[in-house]
Amino acid sequence: MGLEEDLFEALLPSNGLGLIGGITGSGKSTQAAAIYRFCLDTDPDRKVTTIEDPIEFILARPGDVLASTQLQIGRDVANYAEGIRADLRRAPSIIGVGEMRDLETFQAAVLAGQVGHFNLSTLHIHSPGEAIPRCLTMVPSEMREATAHDLLSVLQYIIVQKLLRTTDGKRQAVREYIIFDDGLRAKLASMPYPEWGRHIDSIIRLEQRRFADQAWRLHLEGRIDRRELAVAMTASQLRELEQRAV
Repeated sequence: MGLEEDLFEALLPSNGLGLIGGITGSGKSTQAAAIYRFCLDTDPDRKVTTIEDPIEFILARPGDVLASTQLQIGRDVANYAEGIRADLRRAPSIIGVGEMRDLETFQAAVLAGQVGHFNLSTLHIHSPGEAIPRCLTMVPSEMREATAHDLLSVLQYIIVQKLLRTTDGKRQAVREYIIFDDGLRAKLASMPYPEWGRHIDSIIRLEQRRFADQAWRLHLEGRIDRRELAVAMTASQLRELEQRAV
């Protein structure tokens, strides 16, 4: 899958919630399907179920030990939340949720993560730091602080992806991501929850793992041209990287 080593090792926890973000066309669904298929190939005793709108990739292959279940909105279930509740009765290891789009879906996914299932879903976001604030916009204001801490307790990772056109005409994925361990959870829990997103993005910036940093390295290697840099960074980020290189 071409993932960074630490992210690859964190990919399939026993429970909780993983989020894949990006704009339309950034490969979110493709990445999620690759994760499901990787699980079926490497850990055949784990059962995978998904709720999608529509189903984009057929996961089942001959020889699978446990058959995967793919539910389609409007055909098999009315909505994502109903699908999560239906999946819980199937005792899955992994529940794939096509999109975290409303409060009922969000609450059902967090609950499933709390009771021992791993949920993987997508969001339309531009950076990992946007994920928690975006989820909390679905929540009534008087519930946000408590819900933020519930979310923090189940989050395992947030990945945001972009696809860059390479000089050989192919596409290269670049990712910003954050993995939630006990240290990060404790640090965030000690801060007001509205500051969590900025703190997450600051970690990525300090570790030079922004889209801009990765695109700049690809450019120096000759793998993307200067025009493609504009897809991955702002003009001010480009100036910063050019000055750093002098």
